[in-house]
Amino acid sequence: SLMWETIHIIENMGVWKPRVVIWENVKNVLSKHMRHNFVRYITEMLRLGYESSYEILDARDFGLPQNRKRVFTVSILGGPKFDFGKLRKRPMKPLSEFLDERYEPCHVVKSPSMKAVIGKKKENFNGTIRVLTEDGYCDCVTTSQDRCPNSGVVRLEDGNYRLLTERECWRVMGFTDEDYEAALEVNASKKGYKNGTLYKQAGNSMPVPVLEAIFERLEEITNAN
Repeated sequence: SLMWETIHIIENMGVWKPRVVIWENVKNVLSKHMRHNFVRYITEMLRLGYESSYEILDARDFGLPQNRKRVFTVSILGGPKFDFGKLRKRPMKPLSEFLDERYEPCHVVKSPSMKAVIGKKKENFNGTIRVLTEDGYCDCVTTSQDRCPNSGVVRLEDGNYRLLTERECWRVMGFTDEDYEAALEVNASKKGYKNGTLYKQAGNSMPVPVLEAIFERLEEITNAN
């Protein structure tokens, strides 16, 4: 798993091991079935000289309209323990500030089976495809947004629904349009088709404002020492 890859990388770096290690994963790592692995990771980091602390952070608390809760672990070589309570949070911006009128026919939901579960609880279906409101937020952007709109769908004036576009998914992760355009240059897809690579990159990313808040606090700790 990524936990043990992190440990092995640090061990192989020897005296060059980093001063700070930031690790992020889904909330499930704290479940009763996975928690023993997580505790072992913290213990292994302590063996390597790191003081670790962790917290579940929600992107909505850092200005982004996305229901994205992730476990963040910050490990500092030789301490002190990182205080998540001192992170600078900001009000959530409405989804309307992140939506884009530019979308392609490929973004419109056409599958009858998918249409059937929009806004409804269905038997044998894990959850509901939520209809997004402009003053609200989307659900968690995943790596399979091009196939299953876990984040929710936007209602169109003609009564149809569309997925969030690749650009919109990057925006609700906190990236700028310049960031997106740079990624698009090296990951272009065939015109008229969804770009699975850019969707996956968005789903695999960490929310930018969350990282910025962590880096700000780390800088304060460094300056204080």
